[in-house]
Amino acid sequence: MPYRKPENSPAVDVLFRVAATAWLNHWGCGVRRCRRDGRCLGVGRFGSPFCVRAMSDAEVDEMLGFFAATIELATPEMVAQHLAQAKTDDEREMIVFRRSVFLSYHQELAKAGLAEPLGPPLIEG
Repeated sequence: MPYRKPENSPAVDVLFRVAATAWLNHWGCGVRRCRRDGRCLGVGRFGSPFCVRAMSDAEVDEMLGFFAATIELATPEMVAQHLAQAKTDDEREMIVFRRSVFLSYHQELAKAGLAEPLGPPLIEG
């Protein structure tokens, strides 16, 4: 039986690009285009972005954990609830940042034809 190279899911590629961009690792990436465009664009032989490949397993886990926490901010109501519970300005800024990561992830999915663009109730009308 011939060897078939495993194919990466386009959705996983988008997830890693957006997560790496949110993690700001593209600024240290060796791919000039990543730094110039301000987002992760360098993809290695195995499908993962160059800036993610250079990270330790613990850093990747932390990055993906942060990204998974953005799901808590799927609707404007959830954002308002988290903002009301925040005690410091830093916490509020992080909530706003995580919401922007959530929206940019879905925007990238929609551009790639992998998801419908977000509408109500996920974004404010």
